[in-house]
Amino acid sequence: MPARPVWDGKRFRNFCVKMNKRLIFAVLATGFSGMVVQLLLLREFLVIFHGNDLAIGIIFANWLAVEAFGAFFIGKRIEQSRKRIGWFIALSVLFVLSAPLALYLVRIVRDLIGVLPGVGMGVSTIFYSSLLILFLPSLLHGALFVFTCKLCAQFIRDPEHDARKGASSVGQAYVWETIGHIAGAVVFTCLLILLFHSFAIVFGVGLLTIIASVALATFQSKAGKRKALAVLIPVLAIFVYLLASDGDERLHYHAIARQWPDKEVIHHQHSHYGNVAVIFRKGEYTFLTDGIPTFTTPTPDIVRVEEFIHFPMLAHPRPENVAILVGGAGGKISEILKHPLVERVDYTEVNPLLIDLVRKFPTPLTEAELGDPRVNTLHVDGRRFLELTPYQYDLIFVGISNPENLQVNRLFTAEFARIAKERLREGGILAVTLPGSLTYLSHELRNLNGVIINTLKSVFPYVHIIPGYQNIFLSSTTPDVILINATLLYERLRKRQLDLRLITRPYLEVRLAPHWLNWFLESMRGATREINHDFRPKGFFYSLTYWNAMFSPYLSDFFRWLEGLELALFAIVIAAVTAMLLALRWRITRLRRLTIPYSIATTGFSGMAFDLLLIFAFQVLFGFVFHWIGLLLAAFMGGVAGGGFVMTTLLPRIKDDRALFIKLEIAVGLFAVLLPLVILVVAPYLGNIVVFVFAQLLFLLLAFAAGALIGLKFPLANRMYLALSPNLSRTAGLIYSADLAGGWTGGIIAAVVLLPVLGLVGTSLVIVMIKASSLIMLATSFREK
Repeated sequence: MPARPVWDGKRFRNFCVKMNKRLIFAVLATGFSGMVVQLLLLREFLVIFHGNDLAIGIIFANWLAVEAFGAFFIGKRIEQSRKRIGWFIALSVLFVLSAPLALYLVRIVRDLIGVLPGVGMGVSTIFYSSLLILFLPSLLHGALFVFTCKLCAQFIRDPEHDARKGASSVGQAYVWETIGHIAGAVVFTCLLILLFHSFAIVFGVGLLTIIASVALATFQSKAGKRKALAVLIPVLAIFVYLLASDGDERLHYHAIARQWPDKEVIHHQHSHYGNVAVIFRKGEYTFLTDGIPTFTTPTPDIVRVEEFIHFPMLAHPRPENVAILVGGAGGKISEILKHPLVERVDYTEVNPLLIDLVRKFPTPLTEAELGDPRVNTLHVDGRRFLELTPYQYDLIFVGISNPENLQVNRLFTAEFARIAKERLREGGILAVTLPGSLTYLSHELRNLNGVIINTLKSVFPYVHIIPGYQNIFLSSTTPDVILINATLLYERLRKRQLDLRLITRPYLEVRLAPHWLNWFLESMRGATREINHDFRPKGFFYSLTYWNAMFSPYLSDFFRWLEGLELALFAIVIAAVTAMLLALRWRITRLRRLTIPYSIATTGFSGMAFDLLLIFAFQVLFGFVFHWIGLLLAAFMGGVAGGGFVMTTLLPRIKDDRALFIKLEIAVGLFAVLLPLVILVVAPYLGNIVVFVFAQLLFLLLAFAAGALIGLKFPLANRMYLALSPNLSRTAGLIYSADLAGGWTGGIIAAVVLLPVLGLVGTSLVIVMIKASSLIMLATSFREK
């Protein structure tokens, strides 16, 4: 590092101006690359974890937790180092090298831990595998933030670092890094994910970070510059070579081959709506969305397809208009078209890439299905389609058999059932399926089936159940559906001259034998009485418990405990923790200064919970949150940047830090009250196209407002704590770590417990309780002083 000139000298002022610009570029590049890597790894993890929305909260939480560790335990040692630019460059290089390593590990993690492709993962596996893979890049990214704070303080502000100026440098670094986050989220969502594969993206952002490091390296001493460039130039050359020689593409396909061993993956692509892959094996194509097999063609699962389609079709005396929501290609549509009375089939898929690939890799079966003039293929969310279509249907099929994530759960709620009921003709049937058994119904399987039966019965007066290894539920407004039997269905089969491979008269007599239904109803005793709602997704929760009973059975007792969890328990726990903290602080005076980090930790909890609430609600209302998750994060980070910038600007003029800090604490709690109210007010009117578009923009505004509340508190908290402890790096690391640690806790608890069990309103009330706790701590702390 150059010798320090006189701080008010002209030479040093010019030096600081140049350094300022390059430092800001480096901070922007750090934020940009961090956000792109985070979103990219999230996308890849969701493929491995089969699109489970629960994983979003866990992944974000683990990233924040390790960032906090890096910020506090590595960043606080900066004070002892004089070669801060050199260390910043070294950490940047390690970060850009760790990103492709993490991406490769995501692709091969199933192979590493011995989980076969297509087999689900429990919550514990999702947690530890994502934590280990994210550890190195997020650790380094957290440490980089504290380095940027110190560099900003050194080259942008007076080096004496009094509380006000030190806080300004922290706030400035926070704002610039957040602007980089925003740019990264927008560019990734709107450009990178659509045009490039994952390894090209990760090497590209690495190249940007290395260039920013080269710019900083020129401000070191000659010896330091030589050492930095000796590292940077080879790394830069390697990245350029990989991108220019298609080395990134070779690595991409090598990782895919490890991800799907012994299978030929002929296509792998991300879109706005998720990942789609195509596997070719022995003349058959299997199409996967987010790692889940959607259908296989030209030879589908005959048992599942024929039972699911023909039992409902034969239960209706005259099926003419049919809608199938999701998963219709590859056999289901073909079976529907065998019924001679069918005049119209409306088939919806929210991801147009899936249909494009079905047409790109055609078989006689799919060509016949999609080429039939009676079939209308619509690239739209199935639920949204039913809300807007003017048509009435004789049958509506839900083509997915388990509410395993929030996107699918939307097709199993009471709100959806009411929409479907309005679109059915007189005597029309809504057909859905769930996992079942003809030998034993476990506690988890009973509750999963029970919550959907309760939901359907809350809307339809008649629900007929056909038990099996896939349970089929036929719901209607007329009693005809519960009067079906083997004789009636076979008579209709014969009259329609259907040529079926599986369903014959003996097969119908066995499958529809009354003793199976009696056994099922007897086995369902003691099942839950809950109803599945959009904003209290009990279907998703019971699917999660069923999933974990299969793949993480040692957590079964934990999930059974969660089933009975009530809001009152959270109130008792939060009150007890608050009382304990007050008692400890009264006895140990030194702990009083930790009131501010505690407030920031609860704010971090709230911020992460707000993020997940908005993602959760967006998925429930619109069904394509993967398209918007980057934009929602960008809006949230934009609010953080805006709030941080405003507070950093106002810091010199603020005289009463404590009063303002308490007002901000109250504002976060009020926002937690208003957020669910706004969402619930807007939800019923989404059938109007103007409201539908406005509501999406409203979510961005809400995300921005949530971020602004978080951003406003951060610089002010730094200044208040610096008044107690003048060590800038340690203060920045502590406050940043408290923020991220709170975010980690919020991500885990909100994703695993609050949202699935308590839903939208319950989760918001828990946030209010937590902020009330920190408000009490602040108010009593300030009074004691």
